[in-house]
Amino acid sequence: MSIQRSIFTVALIAALAATSVATPSLAKKNDHRFATSNEGLKADLPAADCGGLKNDLDKAEKEADKRAGTKDAKPFADRADFIWGMGVSHACSWAS
Repeated sequence: MSIQRSIFTVALIAALAATSVATPSLAKKNDHRFATSNEGLKADLPAADCGGLKNDLDKAEKEADKRAGTKDAKPFADRADFIWGMGVSHACSWAS
């Protein structure tokens, strides 16, 4: 009788283990924390052409310097600031 009880107990434990592993009730709902984290945002960035960004930055700074002291310099200075920020977010060496 004890062998039969042991077999029943082992079978019961195996069945419970199989059903508890298979049920997704313990899984947490995706709350998109990774996507909004700094690491997730960096992983989502397209590959940067740091050389191209540097060339664009040089051109924007050159145009801003040509128009220094006038209202016309502001758009070029803003463009240079934006490109610098892109260089920082893409981890370009010239922007660190």
